[in-house]
Amino acid sequence: MCHVIILFAASTCPAAVQAQAGAPSGDIVVTGTRTPRTVREAPVRTDIIGETILTATAPRSLADALDWLPGARSESNCQNCNTTEIQLLGLPGVYNQILLDGLPLVSGVAAVYGVEQLPAVLIDRIEVVKGGGSALYGPGAVAGVVNVLPVKPLRSGIRATLDHGRLAGESAVTGSAMGTLALGGGGALSVYGQVARQPGVDLNGDGYTELARLRQWSGGVRGNVAVGVATRVAVDYQYSDEQRRGGNLLNRAPHLANIAEAVDSRVHRASLSVEQRLAEATTLTGIYALSHVTRDSFYGGLGDVEIDPAAPGYDAAAFAAAEAVSRRQYGATRDTLHFGELRLAATRGAHDVQLGVQYRGERVDDRNLDADGRFLGTLSKGSFSTLGAFAQDEWSLSGAVRLLLGARIDRSSVLDDVIASPRIGLWWSPSPPLVVRANWSTGYRAPEIFSEDVHVAVLGAEPVRVRNAGGLEAERADSLALGFDWRPGWGSGALTLDGQFYRTTIRNTFFLSEIREDAGGLFQLRDNAGGSTVTGAELNASVRVNARLRLTVGAAWIDARYDDAQRVFEGEWRQLFTRRYLKSPRWNAIGQAVWTLSPRLDGFLGVRYVGPMDVLNNRLGVIRRSPAFLVADLSATRHLPVGQDREIDVTLGLRNVTDARQRDLETGATRDSDYVYGPRSPRTLFVQARAHF
Repeated sequence: MCHVIILFAASTCPAAVQAQAGAPSGDIVVTGTRTPRTVREAPVRTDIIGETILTATAPRSLADALDWLPGARSESNCQNCNTTEIQLLGLPGVYNQILLDGLPLVSGVAAVYGVEQLPAVLIDRIEVVKGGGSALYGPGAVAGVVNVLPVKPLRSGIRATLDHGRLAGESAVTGSAMGTLALGGGGALSVYGQVARQPGVDLNGDGYTELARLRQWSGGVRGNVAVGVATRVAVDYQYSDEQRRGGNLLNRAPHLANIAEAVDSRVHRASLSVEQRLAEATTLTGIYALSHVTRDSFYGGLGDVEIDPAAPGYDAAAFAAAEAVSRRQYGATRDTLHFGELRLAATRGAHDVQLGVQYRGERVDDRNLDADGRFLGTLSKGSFSTLGAFAQDEWSLSGAVRLLLGARIDRSSVLDDVIASPRIGLWWSPSPPLVVRANWSTGYRAPEIFSEDVHVAVLGAEPVRVRNAGGLEAERADSLALGFDWRPGWGSGALTLDGQFYRTTIRNTFFLSEIREDAGGLFQLRDNAGGSTVTGAELNASVRVNARLRLTVGAAWIDARYDDAQRVFEGEWRQLFTRRYLKSPRWNAIGQAVWTLSPRLDGFLGVRYVGPMDVLNNRLGVIRRSPAFLVADLSATRHLPVGQDREIDVTLGLRNVTDARQRDLETGATRDSDYVYGPRSPRTLFVQARAHF
C-alpha cells in the first residue's frame, strides 16, 4: 500500500531474475558462501528476488517481496501498528538474519520496522539462503539469511520512483530518488532520499486502525573509490526518521486514546570498508559499521472507558483513573550496534578460501517514561557482544564435484561456553543438465534482547512485556538440505525444475509462555522449551513457452512443531496446549506468468496460496484454524524510451484482486492486537513511475 521500499531493480541488470530457483543460471550470487558464484554453480542453494518481481508487483516492503518465494512468507504481528515478520521454513522472523549488503546492521530494536525504511532506489536484488548460516554470519542465522543488495551504478545518472496506492478509499504515496556521479577507476558517489506518507486505515469500521498512519523520510550517501591500483575504499551513511501511529483517535495525544501504539524512530547507519588486493587472487577486506537507533514509543491507552464528556455513560472518575495509568505508558529506547570484520579471501589452485574474524557488540537501554517525560524505571537494559572467527574452503575436486567445508567459533558475552558452528556441503553435477546439492549446517541464538522485547504487544489497552527466565540457555540448530536443479536442453533450456528437502532440529528452543500477570503488569516469560523440528520440501518449475511468455510455479510443504506440547494460554477455566508453531501454515505456493506483449509492454499475473494455520486469540482463549487464502496480483508495465540510455517505465496494477484477507478482525478497545493473520493488505490499485536518466 504505501510503504514502498522496494520498487525498482537496476535497469542495467542483464536479465530478468525470477523470484525462485528458476533464475537464469548466469546470475551471480554471493550470500551462500561469500564467494561469487553463478546460481547454478553455487554449492548452497540461493533464491533471488530481482527485476521481475521488483518491477511487476511493486512490493511495498522487503516482506512483500519475499511473499513470492515458496518456503518464505510475511506475517503481521500487530493489528495496531503492523509489525511484520519474515518467516523462513515456517519459523518466526527472529530466526532469520537480515543483512544489508552483507552486514548485520538490523538490530533487535531496528528489526521491528527497520526493513521498511530502506530507500527504494537502493535495492538491486534480494538473496535468500534457507537453513542454518551461523558458520559465516554468526548468531541469529537459524532458519536462514536474507541479504538486501544495493544498486551499484557505474555511470553518472539519476534514478527516481513515484508510487501512488489507493486502498479502502485512502491514498498513500511514496517517492524516492538517487543521483550518481561516476568517478575514475570504476568508482561512484550516490546521494539518495525517500519520502513516504500513509494514512491510518480502518478496515472493519470500528474506529480503530488496522493499518497504521505513517510518516517516513530517509536519505543518505554511498560512495566507493579506487585508491591506487590495489586499494578500494567504500563508505555508506543512511539516516531515517519514521513516525508510526495506530489505534484510535490518531490526532490526540496517545495517552488520551482508548488504544494507541505510537513509535517515533530515528536510525543512523554507517559503514566504512577498505579492500586491499594482496596478490592476483588474494584480497584482504576490513569493515567497520555502526547502527544507532533512538526510539520514542507509547503502548497502551485508556481502555474501554468513555472519553467524551457529552456522551452517555461518561464517568469522570473512571476516566481520571484510566488516564493516570495511561500517562505512565511512554517509553524511550536507545540501541547502538558496532560491527567489525577482517576477512581474507584467496584462491589457491582448486581451493577458494575465506578466513575472517568478526566482532559484534550491542547496547540496549529501554526506559519507561510518563507523559511529561519523567523517568519511571528501566524496562530492558543490556550489553552483549560476540567475537567470532571463521574459516571456509570451497574445494573443486573436479569439474563435476565441489566440496564445501567451513566452521566458526564464537565467544558470546552472555554465554559461558564457546559456540562452534560447522558446515559441510557437496555440489555434484553427474551430467550437464543436472546438479545435486547436499548441505549440513548449524545455527544458534544467544539469549539477548530481541525485537519482541522492545515491540510491546497490547491486550485491550494493557501492554504485555517479555521477560527472560533465569539461566536461559542458547538455542542450537542443525539443518540438513538435499536438493536438485535440473535444466534439460529441450527447446534451448525452456524448462527448469528444482526441488529441495529441509530438516532443521532446534535444541533448547526459546518459547514465550502464556500471558501472565503480577505486580509489574502483564508479561510473557521466555524460557527453554526443549526441542522442536521443522521438516519441509519444495518444488519449483519454470517454462519458457515462447519468446514472449514465461510461466513459473512453486510450492512448499513445511511442518514446524515442538517436541512436546507447549502451554500458550491459561485462563480461569481452561488451558490451551499446542505442538504446532502458531501462524505457520503447512502449505504455500506461488504462480507467475510474465508476458511480453510488445517490446514496450509487459504483462504480469501472479497468484499466491497461503494454507490454513493455527492462530491464538488471547481475549477469547481459543486457538482457531484460519481459512486458506488465494491472492492474485495483476499489472502491466509500459516502457517509454526518452533518448539514448534513458527510459521511463510506468506500471499500473491491482494487488490482491480478490481482496483475500482476515475477516474476523478484533474490534474495539478490548481487542487482542496479536490476533492477526494471513495477507496483510486489502485490494489496492497502484500506479508507479520509474525514471532512469
